[in-house]
Amino acid sequence: MKTTASAGGEPPSFGIGQFLFVVVLAVILFLLGQGMVRHRFHEGGRVHRNGSTGQ
Repeated sequence: MKTTASAGGEPPSFGIGQFLFVVVLAVILFLLGQGMVRHRFHEGGRVHRNGSTGQ
């Protein structure tokens, strides 16, 4: 009988599926960050033409 893993064996390798998941997640977070910058998310309330702030 063959054993598939020994008690002191190597840790599982970083598979191609996990790699693709990390790449896709990084791209989604990058695009989300770009959208937040483009829409000035971090600037707080919007300044209207009359000088007031709010929505």
